[in-house]
Amino acid sequence: MQKNSKIPVILGYLYIIIPIIIFFIGWCNIYTAVLGTVIILVSLYYAIKNAPKIWVPENKKQIFLLLVTLLIVLIWVYSSGIGALVFQNTDHYQRNAIFEILVKQPWPVIEQKQSIIMTYYIGFWLPSAVIGKIFNNIQIGYYFQIFWASLGVFLFFYYVLSVLKRKTIFPIILFIFFSGLDAIGNFFINSEDLLYFSFPYFFRHLENWSIFYQYSSNTTLLYWVFNQAIPAWVITMLLLNEKSNKNILFIYSCMFLHATLPAIGVLPIIFYLIIKNGYNKTEKIFNFKQVKSIIFSTITFQNLIGGLSIMMISYLYLSNNISSEKSYMMYPSSKVHLLCYILFILFEVGLYLMFLFKKYKTNILFYIMTFGFLFYPFVIIGESCDFCMRASIPLFVILYFFILKYFDDTSVKMWKTAEYLLIIFFLTGAMTPLHEIYRTVYCTKQGYTKVTPKLEGDNFFGYINNNKFLKYFGKNNN
Repeated sequence: MQKNSKIPVILGYLYIIIPIIIFFIGWCNIYTAVLGTVIILVSLYYAIKNAPKIWVPENKKQIFLLLVTLLIVLIWVYSSGIGALVFQNTDHYQRNAIFEILVKQPWPVIEQKQSIIMTYYIGFWLPSAVIGKIFNNIQIGYYFQIFWASLGVFLFFYYVLSVLKRKTIFPIILFIFFSGLDAIGNFFINSEDLLYFSFPYFFRHLENWSIFYQYSSNTTLLYWVFNQAIPAWVITMLLLNEKSNKNILFIYSCMFLHATLPAIGVLPIIFYLIIKNGYNKTEKIFNFKQVKSIIFSTITFQNLIGGLSIMMISYLYLSNNISSEKSYMMYPSSKVHLLCYILFILFEVGLYLMFLFKKYKTNILFYIMTFGFLFYPFVIIGESCDFCMRASIPLFVILYFFILKYFDDTSVKMWKTAEYLLIIFFLTGAMTPLHEIYRTVYCTKQGYTKVTPKLEGDNFFGYINNNKFLKYFGKNNN
């Protein structure tokens, strides 16, 4: 009989809630801060009471597996550039700047001369920024970032292992090296790059081969946009592990301040989980009683008071972001554009989906995930394909999860052609994270480590004028 406990889930709740509490205290006026913190703590209490129990290690072999997992997590996070101890990719210019501004300046961060306020999904950095402020030391804050990131990644891997029958190191390796088949996409679009193992090729960022679109490997996400990826990974697995709807909106609400675009991308999955968890299995047909059962299953203090409060404040804070005003749909407008889209879908997710279809053709979540992969590339928010790259983060967690379950339910002795093809796809896709790792190792050896903090563009700010968050809920730090 498997040993279960709430403790791992409670740690996950604390991981996503602590930054929200810090935001309420640091960025909101005294009335909102006090009332909001009380609401969050009461909601957390009820959420813990209704938290599901999941697997905990019950023998030395499983404890050893978790220790090895922790070691791999520490190495992976350290190599990502989080903490600024090794080479950092170009996205760290802005991420270092955001973090150092959060440490050095009073909250909320307002530039009066330019009439702007920092308006960004800053949740990941807030615990580290508090540590940096307490010790008045940026470097200590960077060290704490390594701890905070490692804790999040470890919790994610723990939740993955908890739902698998076979507890092995395979899921961890698969996640780190899981990617679309960017190497093949580069071959079609950039056919002059035939020497895949030459230095210039290995130094490149492979994932922007499709011109108009991009999906990112898990290692790329950690190395470039860790602040969105790690919370999105943790929250997605917490949502999938929920057995009822009592906490689901409360958990989901925390994603906005951590990872806004993934929070939008996961929305269809939220609706699916609410219907699935609230469905009355004693009723044979979907009728008014079922709708009533589903709605009432979500009516809890933590969902309606806690979750909606967090969503409302997060929305008012984030909605004034300057770049969010630039949003539209972009469908293929030429044969070349359409060809890029077809090849992009085929090599990034299509081949995986085709080979998973037979096993999961009756699984509604499989179709919701597939729809997201097909549709999200058409949505543009800002001036690039950021929505496509980031809203898909929860979808890739689910795709990875489907592949894991596929192999967890199939012994090696039962493998057929499909299983070996999936392995070939995985090995081909692994070239993308290998490029990211190789670039970091090479550049670190050359002496490149922390990049100079630099914040440019409209992505990180909102206007002060007509800012409803500042008017009704924000702290006046003048």
